[in-house]
Amino acid sequence: MDLEFATDYFKQFINFERVDPKKSEIYLDNIKKLCGFFGDPELDIPCIHVAGSKGKGSITTMAGNILKAAGYKTVGLYRSPALTHFTDRISEVDGPFPEEIYKKAFTKLKSGIENLLAEQKIKSPTYYEIVTLYAFLVFKEAGCDFVVYEVGMGGRLDATNIISPKVTVINTIELEHTKILGDTLEKIAAEKAGIIKKNVPVVIGPQPTQNVKDVFIKTAKESEIIFIPENLHTEYFLDDNNHLKMRVEELNSDLNLPGDFQGENALAAATAVRLAVPNITDEIIKEGLERTFLSGRFEILTSRELVDFPKIPYVILDGAHTKNSVAGAIKTLETYREKLAKQKTYDSCLTDFALDEKPILLFACAKDKNVEEMAKILEPHFSEIILTSPGVFKTPDFPRMRKAFKNAKLIKDCHAAIETACKTANQNSKGLVSLGSFYLIAEVKKYLETTPWD
Repeated sequence: MDLEFATDYFKQFINFERVDPKKSEIYLDNIKKLCGFFGDPELDIPCIHVAGSKGKGSITTMAGNILKAAGYKTVGLYRSPALTHFTDRISEVDGPFPEEIYKKAFTKLKSGIENLLAEQKIKSPTYYEIVTLYAFLVFKEAGCDFVVYEVGMGGRLDATNIISPKVTVINTIELEHTKILGDTLEKIAAEKAGIIKKNVPVVIGPQPTQNVKDVFIKTAKESEIIFIPENLHTEYFLDDNNHLKMRVEELNSDLNLPGDFQGENALAAATAVRLAVPNITDEIIKEGLERTFLSGRFEILTSRELVDFPKIPYVILDGAHTKNSVAGAIKTLETYREKLAKQKTYDSCLTDFALDEKPILLFACAKDKNVEEMAKILEPHFSEIILTSPGVFKTPDFPRMRKAFKNAKLIKDCHAAIETACKTANQNSKGLVSLGSFYLIAEVKKYLETTPWD
């Protein structure tokens, strides 16, 4: 469900994005005025608010699934970016709402926006403001019992920061969007800390330095603050389809989202829901975590699923686009390759694959990412590297990417790069790993799902 009736309308606002730190005190005025006209729908439903440089999409989805397992009938999720369909951004835990819900909310939104603009009562909204407002209206129209909101960028000035959450979560901080959020970890942490509210408990994920923790402690001086520990006890195993799963001892749960950091994300999500719903049980948390799947987070497609590319042993899709998240993805990749190598001795489906050879990498990132640091981590682990554009919404820096990787092929058109990567992996019976931009991951998924092998 792509909701062209809504997305075509939203596109006319795409050139009005604005962030002016000098006017930050009035930046949320527009979204507040918009919501006020529609009766403040963002205040009608209990919610959890999630920020961070990485992991916030996983935490949002895990928390939503726990709430669903707890018996909340309709749990809304607001996430970004949309991986394959626009409804990925605004959905119920179990998938899109009925189309009629989206249509009713859009009719109200479009009529209201056009009246407000005609009467010059608001500035023209940004794309993100209008999509966020649409989410508020969809969730209200659907009669949601609970909603989990993921911050788009930063926190303090994010359009979602007008909600009144029961709990806030701020996951690990890294250097990102430095031209907007600041050029130090402490400055970025201060922007993320902007979602902390008086007397609202806050859950803080593992942080790189004590100075970053101190920013949150200072901001949350009138709120309960809980820090998530690192180095949880985890164990990896392959399921019957050769997908990598992970047991987290502290949660007594088997996660479909592998990676040590996902254990920390799961604990953050569980802690947040415990604070929001104090009577929740360990059994419900386990059920919610084990039912969670999130596309593009070390998502594995094996040869059994790659019908059009039968000689590729595995495709791994991960939106890792920071130094630490890339390092985490590589650590998980090596664990997966090791498990597959052991599995090969008794799994006939793997005997024809070159599992001992390094896989192929398809990579893209936006120009504001630290591609040099990521390249240092990635290059030793791949036999061939193909660089490309991060979809159509993000601007790349091709010269910088090319310089960062010593031995890589650049194919600027992402669709051509995806086709080349898939055909090369299939011809050589090698694994294929796609990392970087979620927009690239979305295009890879579309290609694998719709393009027949010729």
